Amino acid sequence: MRTVKVLIGLLVMAGLGVVWYVLRPQPNTDWQTFTPTIIPIEQAELANPGRGLYQWRGQTMICPANLISNRERYDRWTWAALEPSENQYNWQPIHQLLDNAEVQGQRVWLGLGASAGPSSNGPFMPEYLQQAEFGASFEGDWYPNYNHHYVQTRLEALLDEFVAEFAGDQRILGVQMRSYGRYGEGYLPWNADKSHGMWASDTTARWLVDAWHTRLSQHFLISIPLSNNPVFYYAMTKQPYWSITRDALGMPEQMRNIDQLIQSDITVDGMAIGPLVAERWKVAPIFSEMIGEYGEHDYSGQFLAAQTQVISYHISYVSNGNFAQPYREGPWDFWRDPVNCPEQASNWTQADIHNFGLAGKLAGYRYAPSSIKLAVRDQQLHIESTWQNAGVAPIYERWPLVWQVRDHAQTLVWQAEASLDLRQVLPNQAFVHTQQFAQFSLPAGDYELSIVAPAINRYVQPLQLAIDGKQDDGRYRIGILSIR
Repeated sequence: MRTVKVLIGLLVMAGLGVVWYVLRPQPNTDWQTFTPTIIPIEQAELANPGRGLYQWRGQTMICPANLISNRERYDRWTWAALEPSENQYNWQPIHQLLDNAEVQGQRVWLGLGASAGPSSNGPFMPEYLQQAEFGASFEGDWYPNYNHHYVQTRLEALLDEFVAEFAGDQRILGVQMRSYGRYGEGYLPWNADKSHGMWASDTTARWLVDAWHTRLSQHFLISIPLSNNPVFYYAMTKQPYWSITRDALGMPEQMRNIDQLIQSDITVDGMAIGPLVAERWKVAPIFSEMIGEYGEHDYSGQFLAAQTQVISYHISYVSNGNFAQPYREGPWDFWRDPVNCPEQASNWTQADIHNFGLAGKLAGYRYAPSSIKLAVRDQQLHIESTWQNAGVAPIYERWPLVWQVRDHAQTLVWQAEASLDLRQVLPNQAFVHTQQFAQFSLPAGDYELSIVAPAINRYVQPLQLAIDGKQDDGRYRIGILSIR
């Protein structure tokens, strides 16, 4: 009997507890919801770093501001240009490029050390290395023998000097390894005898990648031209991850080499190369260059092809130059000045311009918050934001996002950095981020809520979001936050 009474008492207490829980004073859970107006991709380009059309080797084709991003420029140098004679280095052209880019608000990708190319373009290798002991000619091109210890030490010296000269220069975003194959693009003549010194052994392939990786990966993004050889395979296994360069945008026959590698069964150290190539865009940018001249082809479809390939291969960078004939002429000033570009007669149709401009808009990322919900209670600010990426790839740098609150006099009264990492917001998915900020105590009233992605260094502008409400200082006005 006593046990029954105890059980009844416990049930009564539990029931009272439930009643108290239901009837207890409720905190203010009123959420204020903001729905920013998204800027559709068909409208003007949002010029942002790390994506879009980039200025290719001093050239400019598409240049009106509503069509280009133009936040990076690219150029490359042969080994012969960088080291005219043994141990004598010439970094002045790179310094000049960096200075010019800084004036135009650009950062730079550099291509270093092409290994072979037509002699009509000048020497690709320093003359002191063009000796039978250190390489050999094939069909008029000189190929270094990277299996030779002395050639290896000279490349290591070049890279050491480059790092000593430029490490820490935030104007340099990425460096391309162009140290193997014709034009440094990794491919070797199919008809060259395999005994020729141009072919790197498996050991040499690993040395070549490690020589670059150990020296440059802690300072810059590194990119390697996509190719079907052990050098490229091994580079795909390294972390920090190497970016992929593909110098064939607009030519389906060449771009399909990416698919062939993805579908291959090649492994290195137990790692399958196919998935590493297929997933690379999620962690490192795909850098592309237009096809240029490639034999007797019909190039009229290159601009539409570029657009579809940007989507298919998640490309972040599209070269604003290196077009094949007959598209080397306008539609705007072809050379040098990416701002003052008078319209001129050209072989481009309006469809060409539209397709190529859209390829640039699609490239890389395009971030926007589609919904923002806030609640203030117990001196805490709760923010739940939903983000979308209408591009084809993420951003690859850690870029801060800062919430700001201003009073009626536009005085900044509170701000805090969001923990959201935009690198996690991949295309075609809604990404919900929640965060609580303690010690949020403002007098009752109406305040302006805004968000800004501030510049990460003095060489870039604040990140542009794909929403209305941008202010002169780079922040975006979201709406009025009411505190009661």
